Amino acid sequence: MKLKRYPTLILIILCLISVVYSCTKPEMPQTNQPKPEQNDKPGGNEGNGSDEGDEGDEGDEGSEDADNTDFVMLFTNDFHSQIEPMDGGGGGVLRLQALVDSVRTAEPHVLLADAGDLVQGTYYFSLLNGVVEMKMLDMLKYDIRTLGNHEFDKKMNGLGEMLALSKVPVVASNYDFSNTDLAQYVVPSKILNAGKIKVGFIGLNVRLLNLVNKTACEGVVWQDAINVADTYAAQLREQGADIVIAISHLGYGSGSTAYYYDCGIATRTRYIDMIIGGHSHTTLKQAVYVKDLDGDQVPIVQTGSKGLNLGYAKIKIDKDGRKAFNYKLIPVNSRLDNRVDPTFSSIIEDYAAEVKEKMDVKLGYAPYTISRGTPESALGNLTADGLIWMAKQFHNKTADVAVYNSGGVRANISKGDVTLGDVYAVYPFDNVLSLVTIKGSKLKELLKKVPGSLYVNAGVKIVKSGSSITTMTVGGKTISDSQNYTVATIDYISDNDAYTSIFENYVDREDSVEMIRDYFGEYFKYLASQNNNNITASKDGRVTVN
Repeated sequence: MKLKRYPTLILIILCLISVVYSCTKPEMPQTNQPKPEQNDKPGGNEGNGSDEGDEGDEGDEGSEDADNTDFVMLFTNDFHSQIEPMDGGGGGVLRLQALVDSVRTAEPHVLLADAGDLVQGTYYFSLLNGVVEMKMLDMLKYDIRTLGNHEFDKKMNGLGEMLALSKVPVVASNYDFSNTDLAQYVVPSKILNAGKIKVGFIGLNVRLLNLVNKTACEGVVWQDAINVADTYAAQLREQGADIVIAISHLGYGSGSTAYYYDCGIATRTRYIDMIIGGHSHTTLKQAVYVKDLDGDQVPIVQTGSKGLNLGYAKIKIDKDGRKAFNYKLIPVNSRLDNRVDPTFSSIIEDYAAEVKEKMDVKLGYAPYTISRGTPESALGNLTADGLIWMAKQFHNKTADVAVYNSGGVRANISKGDVTLGDVYAVYPFDNVLSLVTIKGSKLKELLKKVPGSLYVNAGVKIVKSGSSITTMTVGGKTISDSQNYTVATIDYISDNDAYTSIFENYVDREDSVEMIRDYFGEYFKYLASQNNNNITASKDGRVTVN
């Protein structure tokens, strides 16, 4: 579109029509787009770009006028500190570097980006506070990145320390850090050169409310990405960008055109040419093409998570500014093991030795897999019951109820030896035990949120039929509105805005200094000591959904 060359002429019009578009739901083109993995359902794809299905490592050779019009965009998202390969054999930072290096060898102009949540998920982050992940950014020579919600898990001080360790530029267009000490590390947009092509980047970031402890992002001002996306993209055009790529941590949204998901952003903007997504862990084996306000096709891509795939897009821009995209996912697996860089391998081995000495300590034995899940699960029950034990063991308090958010339990416990590393994998977050005494009327509000969201301890009975709670008892008794009840939980819940009405007017509160995962290490040892070294758990019907 010619208008894209003169964005200032229509910015006023954009402001006038934004109200209309924010209140309506654009239709998505209907096609036979293949379903991505992770049970996400993409939106329409009338794409006139072509998606490369080959899973080879190197780029497309022999492209016409490559020095002037071609470049390769590589990308990752939701890496989640998966420094070593997964138990199933995929992923691993050494393999990822070998793959990135092979593409750079084959292609003259390559950019590498990350779409957020680089950290959190393994004990590397829990113990070393992002040092290894920042080393990864620099060793792999990432060119650009944005922030996910888990980058805030070590709070603002921890995030600042991580950002100071890496020279990789960070773009976050709808996070305002100007009132924080981190403003020096984050910019709303940036232009990088890929040969003679100027590539503009913006960062679109997820709302932190209810995702991040509010004390972990103090001073950061968030606004809806849709409010700023096209403005910054238009500015990049004015500054000479030949193409604008949004690095998004909003989520694919199962094909939704809501303005806070990737497809909705594409349908409501006109200056974004491509969206590299994250947050929803969606594996898009083919790009999903969505029409923007000008009717141009915008490819949306995402690699899944854990570094199991490297995203690859060969982008060609012709003399009239038209773009063609060849996209594929390249698996990161054992075929790359004979190509790892020995220098980087030595660095990773040193870090691995540092953490494994502690993480390999055995706590007991699981005779079967203990799984998480909702509305009730064996691991969920073990988790909530553990909070009751911790309250008594470490704080000499008898808790009436325990609740733990199901999303905070991040892995199953596999059959076999249970190590401290397993505990850190299940409970990776920097949460502490929070003992809060509240009135029974508030406890009722809390327990209504349990089915599907929270784990509760033995002695609590909740039955939900349809949309109604038909049974809610504690210790076999109904809850008295005026009676005081002590709740054992974690600070993520007691400080969460979603629970403010429940916990803000507490009768009493005491938080631990120790991390909850360290308490769980002691709890697992206790369980093993009571059961011939076995750690077991089961469902008992404490939560029923009909």
